[in-house]
This record gives sequence, structure tokens and C-alpha cells, in this order.
Amino acid sequence: MLVLGLDALGVVRQPNRVWQDALVALQGRDVRKSSVIVVAVDERSIAALGSWPWRRSTHAALIERLTKDAPLAIGFDIPISESDPHSVEDSRALAAALEQSGKVVLPIQMYEGGSPLTLQPVCPLVASANRVGLDRLPVDDDGLLRKIYLREGLRGFEMDHFSLAVLRVGDPSRFSKDLPGSPEGEDHLHTPPSGKWLDWERSHKLMVPFAGPAGHFRRISYIDVLAGTVPPGTFRGKYVLVGTTAASLGGLYETPATDDAGLMPGVEVNANILDSLLDRREVTNAPPWLNTGVNASMVLLAFVGMAVLEPVSALLMTGALALALLVVSGIGTVAFRLQFAPAAGMLGLGTAYTLWSWGRLNAATRYLIEASAHLRASASIAQVPAMQMHSSGDFLDRRIKGLAVAAQHLRNVHQLVSDSLDNLPDATLVCGKHGDIRLANAAAARYFNADSAEALQNLSIVELMQQVRSVDDNQPVATPASLARHPLAGAVQARDQADRDLLVKHAPSLSIDGQHAGWIFSLVDVSELRRAQRQHDDAIHFLSHDIRAPQTAIVTLLELNRHDPAAMTAAQLRERIARHAHKALALSEGFIQLARARSQPYRIELRNLPALLNECIDDAWEAHASNQIQVVLDPSSATRAFCRIDRDLVSRAIDNLLDNAIKHSPPGSTIGCAIELHGDCWAVRIQDQGPGIEADRQAAVFEPFERGDHGGGRSHGAGLGLAFVKTVAARHGGRVSLYSAEGMGCVFRLFLPRAPGSRE
Repeated sequence: MLVLGLDALGVVRQPNRVWQDALVALQGRDVRKSSVIVVAVDERSIAALGSWPWRRSTHAALIERLTKDAPLAIGFDIPISESDPHSVEDSRALAAALEQSGKVVLPIQMYEGGSPLTLQPVCPLVASANRVGLDRLPVDDDGLLRKIYLREGLRGFEMDHFSLAVLRVGDPSRFSKDLPGSPEGEDHLHTPPSGKWLDWERSHKLMVPFAGPAGHFRRISYIDVLAGTVPPGTFRGKYVLVGTTAASLGGLYETPATDDAGLMPGVEVNANILDSLLDRREVTNAPPWLNTGVNASMVLLAFVGMAVLEPVSALLMTGALALALLVVSGIGTVAFRLQFAPAAGMLGLGTAYTLWSWGRLNAATRYLIEASAHLRASASIAQVPAMQMHSSGDFLDRRIKGLAVAAQHLRNVHQLVSDSLDNLPDATLVCGKHGDIRLANAAAARYFNADSAEALQNLSIVELMQQVRSVDDNQPVATPASLARHPLAGAVQARDQADRDLLVKHAPSLSIDGQHAGWIFSLVDVSELRRAQRQHDDAIHFLSHDIRAPQTAIVTLLELNRHDPAAMTAAQLRERIARHAHKALALSEGFIQLARARSQPYRIELRNLPALLNECIDDAWEAHASNQIQVVLDPSSATRAFCRIDRDLVSRAIDNLLDNAIKHSPPGSTIGCAIELHGDCWAVRIQDQGPGIEADRQAAVFEPFERGDHGGGRSHGAGLGLAFVKTVAARHGGRVSLYSAEGMGCVFRLFLPRAPGSRE
């Protein structure tokens, strides 16, 4: 029953993986005659062609050269879904190369962020390619890549894996009816931001039989193919996979075959998959009934042997059966391409021997107790002393009871400490002298996004709190040097990677003899207090300086007019008083709008950003026309870009960006506007031709009361406009960015998340 339960629940998955990974590593094979060749985007190619990504015209030239050599298929394992930053002509050239080749497979990248999302190549390129395939390489929970699914996707829209799609181009008859692997689908539910459940189905799971470590397959540098230095006929009749192998580009995986050569690029993983499909070396999991049957049969044989064998022979038999189980699973993988999970059987054998040994030990103990009682009753000279630990129970029972009392006491103490620690509202960690975490509470698990407090145990507090840094010197608050210091309590003001303000308290923990045994760390989140303090300081600054300045100017003008009426005319007096009054009103309005953007609830609705941008440009016509400035909408700007926003606040944020650009642009210049797509966000771009902002001041311009009076700007506000933009972007789940160089103008982008489910 234990074996059946372990097999059914899969609780011994990790030991099985260790054994299965060892078998994979031992089954390397020679691929020098393989039909699969990798064209690698390596460091040498990057050095020759420039920084990544490259222009699509470069990829088009590569495909043309490969096509001339008559390969069976070309798997272009490079995502090209981003918009081309150069020209439409590059895209046309690539589309033409794909269509002329007729053998190219493009990848569909998959990104998971709470729901399965697929990012396809640009539509004209899809139409020009022979096929597309889902280039997804799922990684197990321990970080290793072991398996893939030949069919995967939303229910009813499953796609071929990228490697399978490449094989179908080169050999359309291969796997035309039956695919290897189990046809039963594995359903996975995901919740997208809309809150609806999506069914993601996977089928035909295969374990990847890696031929060797990274670099095992033949690689030809991208630049060599492009330069034409590769001998003719190199790719004839071959399957060519084009992909990145440079470590600087990422896309590397740890596999069971990983060794000192490093992680394996995704394109080489696909090469292993494709080669195994070509040679029919695919490995599948053994059927559950067969796997459980092999494990259970070994345990049943152990029971039969233990019934007749003496202890030493039973021990040797148990070891022999455990070895036999490993041999059988190894033969199944090598000879029949079936992967077994022997850990449940191994554990069953160990448990069976342990239980049998306990039964024998129990019988021997009772015999000794009875023999001792008989000896005490019959002895006439020396009496055998009786156990005084407890008055009842046999020899083993009395010791068990004594241990039970001590264990119960320890459990009570541990429960008291655990409950007290868990009920603390702040994240608390107890670690040893060298930083190994021994205890953590529920608040700490929530703070560090751990599944439970136990998941934090045995981790290093130095690594765990690497991003918790002191406000004073921006150094981590927990370092080997700080742990080795004199054990004194203290507190440090810090900030983490989520920009939360923390008060990190530390105190030494001492052993029973007063020796320093470790540290107790407590992380108190004081973000709300700090935020309230900053807002309070902003309000005091605003009231004490900015709002008082125009009021003081008005009083001064009135006093001057009272003492010297001839100093200015009545019209001049009225004009100056009106100017200062309008300035005070504008400052008050800006402060109120910033306060509303920070605290009041938003009225969210679906809006089209291009229409909103056009309205803002129209509203700013008088301002830019009076300053002889032209506002131009980029022809490539999107015309349909839907976001869920508070229309009034986003409109005011765009107005602020336009007003900022107009204020700091010289007469006769042009302000460029556009709506751009950046990943899962739409960006409103406002670009001026002003004097620009120095690099050391760019981060500060979004802070309240930081005036943008750089480079001879024509207006001096309270510094609330860009702070308002940053606040509105953050509360919508977006952000605002600035690109500028002194004398080169400024480019502001307001990023807002795309509306879930919208169809632009």
C-alpha cells in the first residue's frame, strides 16, 4: 500500500529525477553524422555584426544563403515579433526570403504571467513561412529542462512543437498519423487578468534524450554563413536550426546533460529533440500500471524472502532487490525507451526491511524481559536490578515512555515558540551566527513570497536579504561582516527592491551558557508612515513657499502703491496683481490635482488613447501656436490602442507632458507625438527639440517641487506637473520614462497597460 500510495501521489519525484537524470547523462551518443546542424548567433557573430537585435534584412540574407544550399528544412529559432525599428523594406525583404525558401519554420514564443500568452511573429512573416511551431521548453520546478510536449495550446487550438514543425517540413510523411508519447491531454487552468479561466491542453509528452552536453551538435557561426565562407553542400539534405548561443542573449537551460561546458542554449535543446525524433530515440514515461507493478513486485519478493531468511541474508536480499530494481529501470530506458520511477519501490524495500527488523527486535526484547524476570525470581544470591524510570511497561516501553515525555515537552516548547513567532505582525527571521535561517514566521514567508515559513529554513539570510539595503550607504543590511560583529541590538533604516521603506531591527540570540548563538532579524514595513511624512513635508513646503510667494508679491505691490501711487499706473498694478493671482491659482490647482491622483479612487473606463492624444493636441493649439511651435503626430502612430483608464487624469497627464514640451522648446521647433506598442503596454510619446536635461537631474524631474527650468525654459512652475504624470502612471499600473541628452531635447513616454481582451 505504501508503494501504491507513493506512486499515485508522486511524493518521491525528486529522487526519481536524480536517477533518471543520471541515466540520461550516461546515454550520450555520437551526433557527428546527424542530419541536424545549428547555425549559431554566437559572440563572434555579435562582435562582427553589432549589437543585438539585428536588422531583418540581415536575417533575410542568411535565409537566402541557406536556401541556396538546398537544406531539408530551416528552423528559424529567433523571435522576430517586435516591431522593426528600421524600415518596412527590411520586413519585406525577410518576407520575400521566407516565401522564396518555402522551407522556413518560425517560432511562436510563449510567455506565462498568470495566464498562457503566446506572442506570434509579425503577420506578413507568418504568411510567408512554411509553418510555425510553439517554441516552448517547459522547465521543472527544480530548474531543469527534461521534457517537452509535441502538441500544446488552448483547447481546440493546439499547435505542433517547434521541432516537430521543422521535421514535418523536411519529411511531411513522418508522424502523419501517430505521434510518439501519450495522446491523453494534460489540462492546466490559468487565470488571466480578466478573471476567466482558460484551458491549456498539452499532450504527447516526451522526455528529451540528450545526446550530450552543450556544444555536442555541430555549430556553424552565423557570420560564417553570412560571409559565404562555409563550403558549398554543407547544409544540403540537412535540418538547419538557426538560434542564439551567446550567453549574453540568454535563453540558456540547465539539463540533465549539463556539465562544465555550461548551460544549453534553447536552439541546441531543439536540436536534441529533432535528432531524437529523426532516429526514433524518443523516451516516454512508463505506463503507471507497469511502473507500479515493477515496484510492488520487488517489495512482494522481499516479504517472501524475509519469511524464511535469517537477518544477514534478509539484509543482503533487500540490497540485491534494490539493485535489481535500478537495473530493470535502466534496461527499460535504454532498451525500450520507457522511463521508470523506482524511488517508491526503493523506499518500499527499505520500509519493509525496517518493519521486519523492528518485529524481530521487539520479539527479542520481550524475550529478554521475560528471561530477566525469570532470573530475578530464581536467583538466590544477586538480584538483577529493575528499571526505575517508570513503574509500568517492558524494557523498551519504559524507555519509549521516558523519551515520549521529553519529546512532548520539547514539542510544547517548540509549539509555544512557533505560535508566538507566527503571531508577530512583522517579518521575523532567526538565524545562526553565519546566517543560516533556522526559524521564520508567516509574515516573513509573505514578505519573501515563499510557499511557507518552512521553505525559508536553511537558506542564507545574506542572500535572502541581498536587496534590503541601508538608506545611509546603500549597502545590504545583512552581510557576513555584519553577522560577525559584536552581538549588540540595533536598528537600520532600509529600502528593498519594491521601494518599500523598512526598519530592520536585529538582536543577538544567546545559548544557555551565554554564548552568541545567532541573530534575530525583524523587518518592519514603515512605507505608509514614510509616505505620509513625505506628503506632509510636500504640503508644508507648498504652503510655506510656493503658495506664499505670489501672495507676498501681491501684498508688496499693494504696499508699494499705497506709499508711492505714482510708481506704476493702475493698469500696471492690476496686470501684475492678476498675474500673481493666476500663478497662485495654478499652483493650488496643481497641488489639488496631485493630491487627487495620489489618494482618490479612479473612474476606470475603456478608452482609445489615439483619440485622447488628438484631443490633447487640439487643446494645446493656442499655446504652441502662440510660441510658433508645431505639434506633429507621427504617421506610424497607432490609431487603435485601448486602455482601461481614468480619462480625465490621463488626459491631464498628457496635457502636462505637452505643456512641458511647449515651455522648453525654442520658437520654430517641432514637437513629435505618437502612440507606440511596447510589449503589453501602449506608450504615449512626446518628443521636443529643447535644450535637454543633464543625466544627473533626469531622475529628479518626476519628484514634487522639482522645477524643470533647465536650458532657458520660458516658465517656472511649482514642479508638480511631472510628479502628477508619474503618480497617474503608477496608479494605472504603468510608468513614465525620460530619454534626454544635454542639447538634444527630451523624449517622454507614458506607459499604460493594454486593456485585457481588447482587439486593436
